[in-house]
Amino acid sequence: GSALGSSASASASSLPLGPDAIVNLPVEDFNAALGRARLSGPELALARDIRRRGKNKVAAQKCRRRKLEAMAALREELEALGRERERLLNARGRAQRDLSDLRRDVAAVSAQVLGMLRDGGTANTPPGQGDSGAG
Repeated sequence: GSALGSSASASASSLPLGPDAIVNLPVEDFNAALGRARLSGPELALARDIRRRGKNKVAAQKCRRRKLEAMAALREELEALGRERERLLNARGRAQRDLSDLRRDVAAVSAQVLGMLRDGGTANTPPGQGDSGAG
């Protein structure tokens, strides 16, 4: 689209530069071209308005592009964090199972040790397999 409004189009044809040149020229070249053209007050105001609107349009386009790029980066980060969360949840599940196994093993060993202490320090051997008797 053009940086010009419909009412400004007719007047803009009297300007020494086209809308693209007005918007894209470096400010020194723009001011020099306006100075050489000996424009009237309204023509100067129109050229400056065209430049301002054009620059604003370009800035808005860049802003929208940066916003979309930022949203895409955030989406990627969100996906990476989701994968990391799943990995951590799986690791936590494994750690909880390992802890449960360790607690069960400690309870079994504790029961065995306490049983040995209760029996006077002898191992709990099934009947007929101890040191009693034959020798």
